[in-house]
Amino acid sequence: MISIDHLKCSLDFNREGKQFGNIDLGYSNNQYAFDKIPTPIICIKNGSGPTLLLSAGNHGDEYEGQVILRRLIHETEAQDINGRLIILPALNYPAMLDNARVSPLDQGNMNRSFPGKAGGSPTSAIADFVTTQLLPLVDAGIDLHSGGSTSYYLPCTFLCTAADPEITQKNLGLIDAFNAANTLVVRGESSATGFDPIANRAGVPFISTELYGGGNVDRKATELGMTGVRNVMQHMGIISNQTVLKSSIRFFNGIDGSDHLSSPYSGIFEPVVELGDEVTSGDIAGQLYSAEEIERKPLTLRFNNSGTVLVRRNGARVRRGSHLFLVVSSMSRKQISTLS
Repeated sequence: MISIDHLKCSLDFNREGKQFGNIDLGYSNNQYAFDKIPTPIICIKNGSGPTLLLSAGNHGDEYEGQVILRRLIHETEAQDINGRLIILPALNYPAMLDNARVSPLDQGNMNRSFPGKAGGSPTSAIADFVTTQLLPLVDAGIDLHSGGSTSYYLPCTFLCTAADPEITQKNLGLIDAFNAANTLVVRGESSATGFDPIANRAGVPFISTELYGGGNVDRKATELGMTGVRNVMQHMGIISNQTVLKSSIRFFNGIDGSDHLSSPYSGIFEPVVELGDEVTSGDIAGQLYSAEEIERKPLTLRFNNSGTVLVRRNGARVRRGSHLFLVVSSMSRKQISTLS
């Protein structure tokens, strides 16, 4: 058993076989005064092979990853693998129960809470457990995100660059193994509190995904993610005989080659483009109608930059400042090598 301040985990990560357990958080408020908050954790181990950390539900309203890991848990027995899987299918468990992006206990955004703090707020305490107790055990990790309730993504992987060029190259190796058709490249060094960068600073190669979203479960995105996770397992030698149909990966510049189109006032937005569309600066993005001033003429919104539509907003009602689209430009694999 691991016990840290008000967190306990009963799993023995060195034990062979399949174990189901929880990271039990002791926390007292009006709802949980006499309860514990159990974040589920599963360990599947066979032999002395490599360890892969898999997580989903970092944001509680992102469901494709949660379904993927639940499927993987129930479809995988210890004898099927060589090594160890540590799986967190609902990392921000209170947020998942609340169907929310952030925790209702402390409004904690898990992906802005790393490396966490022992004895801190609930979200920070869970992040600390992952940072101090799990990352030292693993050889690589994947955090499965999707667009959540407010957005849809063109399904993609995220490549965070690291201060250590060798880690960036290992991250790229995981991206290649996952084999999604699209990858957004971002600077991990500029994010002090994200899961990917904290793992990289601990010397752990780590990638994440954005698998569609909208607060639903998209079948194609789920299959893409399930195949990608198994591809990485094969890449690491945890499983064998996974058939990999290699795709040509498009890399998008999320560092200085992206642009959000935002709403200038509140209203109802009617889009005229879709995810994956190629747009040119000046192209029409859609019409914005005032929700209350019916006599106000609709405003035609146009794209500022050229590129590929990677993200679009879910929901017609928008507020001033709401992001409607994210447009990204392409970048080459050679450009990535110059970023570290």
